[in-house]
Amino acid sequence: MEDSTLGVLTLYALLGLALLTLWLRHQAVLRQRERMRDKLGSLQGDLSDTSQRLDLLSRGVDTVLSETPGMQGLLDAHKSLESAETLLFEQDVNVSSSESVAIASHAAKTILVHYPGLADDDGHKEVVPGLLPLVERLDAILNEAEMQSEDLELTGDQHRRLGELFHGIDRTIRASDFYRRAHSLSAEDADALRSLATIHREEGNMEALDRNLERLLAVDPDDVGVLKEQALLLSGTDEKRVTRNHRRMEALGVEFDISLSATELSDIVERAREANTEIDPRATEPETSSGWLERAAKLLMIGEITVALESVENALEVNPDNGEAWMLHAKLLSVDKDRMKEALQSIRRATALGEYGVILESEIFENDGRLDAARAVLEERLETNPEDAEARARLSLVLLRAGANEWSRKVLDEAPPESWESAPLHVMDGRLNLLTSENHRDNTGHHDQLVLLDALVAFDAAIDRDRESGLAWLGRARSLRYQDAPNESEVALTRARRLIPEHPSIPLEEAQLCLDLGRLEQADTLVAEAATQLNDHSAIPFIRGLIAARQNRLTESISLFSKVLASDPDHVRARLNRCSASLLKGDLAEALDDADYLVTNHPGLDMARLRRSEVLMSHGDWDEAEAELRRLLENRPEHTMALVHLGTCLIARDRAEQAEKPLNTALQIDPTHSDAWYQRGLLYLDFGRLEDSMHDFENAAENDEHHIDARLRIASLLHESEDKKGAAAAWRKVLDVDPEHRLARRRLEECRERSGPPKPNSQAEG
Repeated sequence: MEDSTLGVLTLYALLGLALLTLWLRHQAVLRQRERMRDKLGSLQGDLSDTSQRLDLLSRGVDTVLSETPGMQGLLDAHKSLESAETLLFEQDVNVSSSESVAIASHAAKTILVHYPGLADDDGHKEVVPGLLPLVERLDAILNEAEMQSEDLELTGDQHRRLGELFHGIDRTIRASDFYRRAHSLSAEDADALRSLATIHREEGNMEALDRNLERLLAVDPDDVGVLKEQALLLSGTDEKRVTRNHRRMEALGVEFDISLSATELSDIVERAREANTEIDPRATEPETSSGWLERAAKLLMIGEITVALESVENALEVNPDNGEAWMLHAKLLSVDKDRMKEALQSIRRATALGEYGVILESEIFENDGRLDAARAVLEERLETNPEDAEARARLSLVLLRAGANEWSRKVLDEAPPESWESAPLHVMDGRLNLLTSENHRDNTGHHDQLVLLDALVAFDAAIDRDRESGLAWLGRARSLRYQDAPNESEVALTRARRLIPEHPSIPLEEAQLCLDLGRLEQADTLVAEAATQLNDHSAIPFIRGLIAARQNRLTESISLFSKVLASDPDHVRARLNRCSASLLKGDLAEALDDADYLVTNHPGLDMARLRRSEVLMSHGDWDEAEAELRRLLENRPEHTMALVHLGTCLIARDRAEQAEKPLNTALQIDPTHSDAWYQRGLLYLDFGRLEDSMHDFENAAENDEHHIDARLRIASLLHESEDKKGAAAAWRKVLDVDPEHRLARRRLEECRERSGPPKPNSQAEG
């Protein structure tokens, strides 16, 4: 019994212990559940907050992308690149080559969706912001996969556009690869070749650039830009293709000079120079004397004198008997005034080797201020070679610059007939004729038309022999301007600027032409361009003085003309213009001094005598003014302004009866001379012949609608005659000329007040 009881009690104890254990575990589970509930609540709050933040971020991104729709698809491109990277590199499964190509091609096409390659009006191709970093990732993928352009399944246009993107991130090797592939797939697409040529320019790879230019010409044989660039690139190396390009441009009507002295260098050589400073020079060093000489010539064209000198010295080291190299060596040394002696020695070495160096030698002497030495060198050449037209023309120019005009002409007159088959002699002949005509103008006030015709014939003869002579076209332009043919002159100037764009006389001549045509702002711009090279030339302040005078800036114009006369006291036009400006400003003493100087030194200059008479009239010295006018009329009886001024003087001296004759003569010579009509109207007004005076005043106003004095006289006569309606109309015409004229405005108000309101109609009221 006891054993059974003990067993039962033991069983109950075990059951109680089990129940206690279960209860304790239940409590632990409940506590665990509470903790999990708390954590879940916190997590739910965090998830809700994160969801709200993601929603806010999403709305913000949508807002930003709505303003830049081009970026919306970049997310897809990003995903495509992520997938490509994962499939190709981040999984353990090997991908076949065909699958790799498909994956990389798909990634490339996804990027190209956002780059159509369309250019704007300026030729600039827009790239969606954020696209280039994706292109860098694509480049990394292709590098990792060791793929080239030919591995991708793309069209020629797609290859070209990818090349442009790689070029945009400075992956030039990759870009070149894609450009070449684009050209092979689309041979007629010139854009890929142009882009490839750009890379070759940047790298300085001349041979590859030449090949690309030739391919471009195969696509478009008349591409002027390519023709010019290749002609420049091949100058001195492949004359056959240079000649081909030159003839092709001539057929297209394009003027182009590929000589060293007249070529306006394109970007090619400068970019090549910049690139060559960054690469190993030993890899591109020429091996022959001619190669070094070619490099020196191109460096000279871009102004790299020091480096060019090193190259030509290398050419002489390879071949001391290279005459062309000695000539270029002399030209480079002549830039440095301290090395003139060395330059002359190089010329003599070149001459001994059969090169033609007399012109360069004379230029060196002339630049050094040794005109006698320059003349002696040329004269010595002509003693043994009198038919040398270039040396003869140069000697004539040296003598002309030295002021020996007659001697300069004599040199040309002694030229043998065969020399005149060359353009330089005709150019000098034209220049001397122009100088003769200018001297005639300074002494008489007008050009000698026969001499001008001789000058024009000479310049035309030079052009017939050498249509690329820029100096001949420049001389033709000036001759035509002197002959009052501005349109033809402008055409000739355009040709001259095209042929010798750096010649400082081009903008000066253009400025003079613009002055004649009334384009003052354009003239000012052109003279500023010329001043960069000819700051000390008297023509600069002279033209600026003319511009200032025409803009009524008299004080400034007088100062500028004075600057001209300080360096050249016998500058006739500057002194004459200063006289006129001083007269307009009221500085009669200065004006009279200039007029006296001109009359004394150039007694045949009609304009000087006319200005002197006007100054004397302003002084009230009517007797001396009349005497000056009569001296002028002795030489030119038909001078209308002198006749008008003579009539004014006679009226002022109470000799009105005598004044009618010169005024009538002036009107017979020029019936449109408004001042003559006006002065005779004043004369008739003094005579009391009101109807005749009104007729003359009306003629004066008709021939010069801005003649305010004539309109004032007309209005005054009508006002005094009580013709209120006519007077009011006349006063209005005065105000049309000068809206601020107080007398006209007051008289017009008087006419309105006297006319009064209209009278009422009594019959209508009744």
